[in-house]
Amino acid sequence: MPRYAALAGSVMSLVRFVAPWALLALSGCTAVLTADGQRVRLTSDEFRAYVEGVFRDQNRVADELAFALESDAGEGGELGAAEQRLLESCAGVNELATARRDQQDLGMRRSVGAARTVPECEEATRAAEALLAARGRSP
Repeated sequence: MPRYAALAGSVMSLVRFVAPWALLALSGCTAVLTADGQRVRLTSDEFRAYVEGVFRDQNRVADELAFALESDAGEGGELGAAEQRLLESCAGVNELATARRDQQDLGMRRSVGAARTVPECEEATRAAEALLAARGRSP
């Protein structure tokens, strides 16, 4: 029995050592599909530009939503729901932006997880933008 325990401990040590490197290697090959259907690798310059563009658009639309909610007092149910979806969908994008601004390392797992939410943020941003346009508010 002790022999098997030592073997199990060795295997677990190997897994703990190899897993981060495997995740790092896989993330270099990992890509996300944008709302336009473009496949962008997480480690590419195109992905960095994509994230920055989504972040800027999301901020612009969030500001416009806030002003619309303020001026539509009492009628903001649909706008409020769009704002909530935008906040939830874009939490990962905001986490990436905040970490970059603060020169903070999120770690591989959190970075990849946040990066994978960018297309969802893009879709929520477009939906909120369409809602604002339908209400005669152009962001």
